[in-house]
Amino acid sequence: MSRTPAAGRRAVLTVLAALALAGCAPAEGASVADAGDFRVVYESARDPEYRQWQADLRQVRVLEDVAEALNRTFILPQDVRLAFAECGEPNAFYDPDVRRIRICYELMDEMYGVFDGTTKSEEELNEAAWGAIYFTLYHELGHALVDLWDIPITGREEDAVDQLAAFLLTDGTEEGEAAAINGANAFLLEHDREGGSVDESALWNEHSLDPQRFYNIICWVYGRDPDSYAYLIDDGTLPRERAELCGEEYERLDRSWTGLLSPYLKEQEGE
Repeated sequence: MSRTPAAGRRAVLTVLAALALAGCAPAEGASVADAGDFRVVYESARDPEYRQWQADLRQVRVLEDVAEALNRTFILPQDVRLAFAECGEPNAFYDPDVRRIRICYELMDEMYGVFDGTTKSEEELNEAAWGAIYFTLYHELGHALVDLWDIPITGREEDAVDQLAAFLLTDGTEEGEAAAINGANAFLLEHDREGGSVDESALWNEHSLDPQRFYNIICWVYGRDPDSYAYLIDDGTLPRERAELCGEEYERLDRSWTGLLSPYLKEQEGE
C-alpha cells in the first residue's frame, strides 16, 4: 500500500487557501501583539518505515506549507511547534507545556487502516486518510489557539475545537470540506471497527462519542451549504430531523468563532 505524502500536500495547498478567512476580518482597532510563529520541527523516529515517511514529508514540505499559511493568518503571542512524531501510540495532541502540536506516525498508520477497504482506488485511499489527518491537525490547532490566547469556551473544549476544525476546513474549498467529511467518517469507521459498542470509559471521556462527533461534523458541513450537500440527506448519511437544525447550528458556529478569532487574525492582502 502506498502512503503518499504528496497526496496530502496537494490537498493541504488547496485547503489552506481557505485560511484567508474572508468572513473573519480582524477587529477594528485591535492591538494584539504578534510575537510568535508556527515553526516546523522533525523529531527522531526509530521505526524504519516512519523514518522514510519523515524523509518524504520533508521533501514535499507538508508541515512547512501548513506553517506558512497559518503564519499569514494568525497572530501568536509565542512560537508553536508543528511536528510529525513517533509516539508509541496512534494519537495526536497539543502539549501546552512546550507549545507543540504532534501528529503521530502511528495515527497516520491507523487512518490508512480505517479507510482500507472503503475506497475504490489508491488515490481515494490517500485522499481519505490524509483528509482525516488534516482534520486532526486542525483540531489540535484549535487546542493551541484556545491555550495561547485563553479563548473562553463554554462546554467541553473537545467539542469546541471540533467546531473550529470544521469551521476552518469548510471555509470555501471543496477539498477542505472533503477533509472535514473524511475526518467525520474516520470517527464512525473507527467506532464500527471496535464493534460499535460503547464502554464506560467512553461515557466519562472528555470527548463526545465517535458517532456523535461524526454527525456533528456532517451537520456543520451540510449546514454551511445545504444545496451542495443535499446528497448527505438523500443517501441517509444525515437524518432529516437533524438536517433541519444544521443551518442554524452552522450560523451560530460561524458567528461565535468569527468573533472569538477576530482579534487574532492578520490583515489579509487586498482587504
